[in-house]
Formats: sequence, structure tokens, C-alpha cells
Amino acid sequence: MLRKEKMFKLNFKKVFAFLFAFILCFGCIDVYADDGGYTIDDYKVNAIYHSNNTIDVKEVIDVNFSSYRHGIYRNIPETMYINRDEKYKLKIQDINVLNDEYEVDSDSGNRVIQIGSADYTIIGPHTYTLTYTIVIPEDYHSDLDFIYYSVLGNNWDTTISHLSFDIQFEKALTENEMSNIEVFSGSLGNQSNDLNVTPIITSTSISGSANDIGAKQAITLFGKLRQGYFVGAKQTTSKIPFIFLGLAILFGLYSLIRAFLLKKTHITPIVNFYPPKDMDPAMVGTIVDESVDQEDLMALIPYWASKGYLTISEKEDDLVLTKQENHEPPILKHQKKIYNGLFKTKNSVKLSKLSSKFGKAMDDAKEALNDEFSEDKKLSTIDHGFGTTILAMICMIVCILFNTRYSIVDNLIETILATFSFVLMMVLNYSAAATNVFNKNKLGVLKKILSIAFILILSYFVYRQCDSILSIVPFEFMMIGIVVVSIPIFLISKFNVVSNYFKSVAPELLGFKDFVEKAEVPQLERLSLENPSYYYDVIPYAMVFGLSEMWTKKFSTIPLAQPDWYDSYYSDTYSSYFYYRMLTRSMYEPIHENLLDYQTEQMKSTADSMGSSFGGFSGGGAGGGGGGSW
Repeated sequence: MLRKEKMFKLNFKKVFAFLFAFILCFGCIDVYADDGGYTIDDYKVNAIYHSNNTIDVKEVIDVNFSSYRHGIYRNIPETMYINRDEKYKLKIQDINVLNDEYEVDSDSGNRVIQIGSADYTIIGPHTYTLTYTIVIPEDYHSDLDFIYYSVLGNNWDTTISHLSFDIQFEKALTENEMSNIEVFSGSLGNQSNDLNVTPIITSTSISGSANDIGAKQAITLFGKLRQGYFVGAKQTTSKIPFIFLGLAILFGLYSLIRAFLLKKTHITPIVNFYPPKDMDPAMVGTIVDESVDQEDLMALIPYWASKGYLTISEKEDDLVLTKQENHEPPILKHQKKIYNGLFKTKNSVKLSKLSSKFGKAMDDAKEALNDEFSEDKKLSTIDHGFGTTILAMICMIVCILFNTRYSIVDNLIETILATFSFVLMMVLNYSAAATNVFNKNKLGVLKKILSIAFILILSYFVYRQCDSILSIVPFEFMMIGIVVVSIPIFLISKFNVVSNYFKSVAPELLGFKDFVEKAEVPQLERLSLENPSYYYDVIPYAMVFGLSEMWTKKFSTIPLAQPDWYDSYYSDTYSSYFYYRMLTRSMYEPIHENLLDYQTEQMKSTADSMGSSFGGFSGGGAGGGGGGSW
């Protein structure tokens, strides 16, 4: 019986009377579970189990609506679980409903068939007939095939008076296979036959029935079959992980060969006692590590003072820089940026009062200094072996991600760990070409040990992945890939090759750095007698070498005259220590704080702009699911 839906206004008095009557009756009647406004009188399932592991299903459902409903919905799972580790993606296709309107959608891992019309409601008996096909993929076992099919799912929310099923097999079963067929019935996960379903099993069919089935009950058929029973089932073994594993190994081997073909750069230091005449400390600091650091630019202040461009006056809690009018300003672009940042509007500046514009000047100077070492004066080049190492790493990560017969979501942990391990190994082992010349890494062995530890951790998780029945690539092949990819990462710094320009300037700079680091006090005494400002001329360069403290300690017993361009706060006594303290505290700290404030403002501005812009159980197997009314 169909009824056209109408909108009407409820009478308040009638509603109140109805609620009052309901409350009076509530205490004297038994309470029953809500059947959803319908029950199922009869449920027929007819299916054909094809030899390619697809099932053509026809369901005839006799429903009795006790209240007005639009129709029913049918949920069919798109995943088949055998156990915790073994699962299969199903395809539900060729869906059709006879003589009723319907819509098909997917929701929460189910294919949902909503039958009925939103414009009409129905009450009383109604028969629904629907057909569909379940496509089950090839199983993961090499020694057997199996059937696993729920003729009734555990998600029906009402009672079923009678259910019957008839399953026809396209390929005949053997006597042994017939005896292996089991029926599980009852609540989800049950491994017994609580509904007392008595199957009739022949070589070509299984049929049976059950009566008085409660809500949330299931009936499932399970049986082990001979290997090769199903032929032409949908393939689950993807070639993707093998393809990317092969690419990872090829790229890794090429990078490895390339790393061994590249000759190691040998720079013979030329002994030099004096700073280079044509390079300021910022330029030298950039050359020795191929990076423009804050300390490189700050070293220009004592450098300018020793050259007569400015004077330094130390107060109790501040430092005052004063421009010298009798000297032309610096001509190099990066020097101009900082010099003008200090003295553009005034001739004297307190470091504690630096404006935010000084931070911008430092950024501009950094950019100018990077530009200085480009084209003909480029310090190094990246060999293409670096790129093939990155490609090998990416291919190995993709292989780990797609090494599954089910879903790549299952491999996210291993994939994230692989990405983290490879990237961290690269960070640990990478260094600029200049760094390999000027700063031999004393932590190299520790970094290699950490890298090996990351490989071992990654290998353990990949072993766990490959130990799963869902894995495609054997563990041995995966380990070959990981090792072949990891070795070029260990050698990643070899792909950073120094330029001819670097080779031309490095010998004297390396000799000068070695002297600053290893000079003996008697030798420094002689040089200081020849040039009383020797300590002050060298310390800006010692700062960019990272040797300013060592340089200062060497002069702890050597008398130093206070230069006329420096007014120390400690007027009674004076030594190299007081000058060093001024550089590392009175000068460094306020400039560093100013730069931090500037960078914080820049990040806030950027953020603001971005903000605006194996076995069986009841309810398992293919098919099943359930439904309800709407």
C-alpha cells in the first residue's frame, strides 16, 4: 500500500492528548525491541559461484512494513576478512533492482543500495528483488583455494521468519571438498551453527534454510578447495613494487659507480701568516663552508674597526659604533648593505637601539654575498650522481608503499619510517664540498653508526611487512634494494664537487686557517712585535674559522696595546680576553637579538598572509552485510 507524502500542521491539543495516553500506557505494557518498522517474512538467496571466483547473486526479500516507510536499504561489504592479517578487496558490480526505484552509493566500506522513493511511503507487505555480482580477487595461498560466502549478513536490524539459499557451482566439487564445507551461523564471529542450518551439499550445489532468525544474525559458508579450482580470478599481485624496486636498484648502482669514479679533492695548504688582502672575513667565512652565516657578517664590524672605518666604544651594558668621516665607505655590495644599515641616518649607533631595518640590511647583505660567489666564482657544483641517489631513494620508498595486495594505507608506517630514515641519513652524511676541505668532520664515525642504526630499524619494519601474507616482494629482494640505495647516501658528499675557483683560493686560506689553529706563542710574539695590531687584524678571520677563542687564548700572555679605535669599559686593565668578551657578548648578543626579532616579524607576516589566502566465522566472507528500512 503506497501513500503520497503530505506536509501538514499538527494540532497541539491532539499531540498533548497522545503523549498523556502514551505515558499512562507505558507502565502497563511490555517493552519490545524496535524492529525498525518492518520485519522480513521470507528471504531467498540464489547464487551462481563461477570458476573465476565471481558470484552472481539474486535476492528476493518479502518485507512486511508495520509503519510507513520509504523502502529498505541493503549494505554489501566491499572487504572480505579471513583473519586479522588476511583481507581482500571485493568489487560489487552489475547491481539491479526489479520494479523499484533505487540508488547506489558507497559508505564506510559498504556498497549501499537504497531501494524506494523519497516521494512515497509504503506499509504492509512488499517484495524486493535485487541482483548483483561479487568479484573476489585471487587468494594469497599457493597450496589451496577456498569458498567463503555469507548468504546472510549480520547487519539486518530486524527478524527474519524464514530464509532459504541455493548456491550453484559452475565447477564441480570433489568428495573431499564437499566434506570440507562448513556452515557458521549466529552472531558475528561465531564458529558454530547456532541457527541449526542443515545444508544439502552436492558436487554442484549447496542449499539450506533457517527459521526464526533474530536481528544481527548471520549465515556463512566456508570450505577449503583444491589449488587451481578458481581460474582467471582478479589478480591481486601488482607489478608496481617490483618495477620501483628495480628502478631503485638501477639508480642506486649508477650512483654508487659514479661516487667511486669521482676523484677526491686534495688541497695542499700554503703556509700563510696574514689574512688575504682581497677578501674580507665575510667572504672567507662563506668560502670555508659554502654558507653565509650570521657570524660571517658580524665579523665585518671588528674588521672595519681595524681598517679605520669606525670606532667602538664599550659602555656598561651597551656598545656604541661611530662612523669615521675621514674614510670612504666600503665599496663591496655586501659591505655597503650592512654599513648603511648601521649609519644611514646617523653617524653613531647604539647596538641596543638597532632598528628592525638592520635585520633587513643583514638579509640583503647575505643575498649580495651569495651573488658574489656565482657563475665564474661558484664554489662547487652538484654532480648528477646526487640526483640519481635521490631518485633511488624515492623509488625505494614507493616500493615499500605499494608492497601490498590490499591497500597502501596498511604500509603508511613503514613508508613514513623509510622516508624519515633515508632523509635523516642524507642529512647526517651530507656536507658542503668546502666543509670537507676546511672542517674535517670529527663526528663522522658517530654519524655513520647512527645511519647504520636507522638502516637496521628500517629493515626490521620491512621484515615485518614482508612477513605478512599481504606482502608482494620477498624480504630478501627488499633488503637488496635498501642496501644498494643506502650506500650512495653514505657517500652523498662526494657528489658535491669543488670548482676551479675554489681550488685557486683554498690553498692560501687553508694554510692561514691551519696557522691560526696551530701557531705557537713565540711565533705570535714575533709577529706582534712586527705589527702591534696583528691580533686585531686576524681575529675577524678567526671568528669565521670558529677559532676566535683559541686565537685569544694564545695571546693571553702576550702584552697587547689597546687600539685607538676601541674604548674599553675596563680601563684599569686590558688584555685580549676583554676584547674577545666584547665581541662575543657586547657585540654579538644585541645583534643576534635584533636578527631574531626581525625573523620573528617576517615569519608572523608570512603566516598572516598565508592565513588569509585463516579460518571462517559467521558474518565473514564475501556478501553478507545487512540492511534496514528508511
